[in-house]
Amino acid sequence: MSHSRSRAAQAQALEPSWELPRGRHRLPRQVTEQHQRDRLIAGVATAVAAHSYRNLTVSHVIEAAGVSRRTFYENFENGEEAVAAAHQAIFERFLGLVFRACNAASEWPLKVKAVVEAALDYAAAEPAQVRLLTLDPLSADVEMTQQVLASNEHLAALLSGGRSLGGEAAELPELTEKSVVGALTAIVSSRIAGGEAERLPELAPQLVELALTPYVGAAEAKRVACT
Repeated sequence: MSHSRSRAAQAQALEPSWELPRGRHRLPRQVTEQHQRDRLIAGVATAVAAHSYRNLTVSHVIEAAGVSRRTFYENFENGEEAVAAAHQAIFERFLGLVFRACNAASEWPLKVKAVVEAALDYAAAEPAQVRLLTLDPLSADVEMTQQVLASNEHLAALLSGGRSLGGEAAELPELTEKSVVGALTAIVSSRIAGGEAERLPELAPQLVELALTPYVGAAEAKRVACT
């Protein structure tokens, strides 16, 4: 198993890694329902990547998830609700990845580096799911645009911890964190859209340097990124 795939596995991607037994089985109903919902959420991401949000149909999701139409409507009223739920679920998993990466490092610059590296590995392994977190494929819907922007604000708030380093970092413009998150997201999204997801981990040093420079300066950001 590659280093990037190993780290991506820690992100607990939503695609179930096991199949339910065929025919009758004794699995609790709750387990069966959660498995089906996870398949649907992963299927939404796959379907949006393949057909775009604007052209998405319930049939696309059903086909990608490998479930019945009845199962879809037991979980969601329509495609819009399914996309909103998928975005929320995947973002929560991604946020868990962020917290685990942060907890694995001691100093703030190293936390940022760990998060960027883990996020890129996850994006390389699960490009459809990560792209669903970005504004690009969902911008046609006002409510989804607001949901994506809200999740970006959450990430920006976490990044603002760099202001506690003091000095010039404490005096950065108010929009610094949103700008950094927006830039990183746009780069990742464009690479995924261009079919270069597998090479995303190669960008880690540059993106770490980009994220850290406003807070610690160019020289220190480069040093941390290259260690």
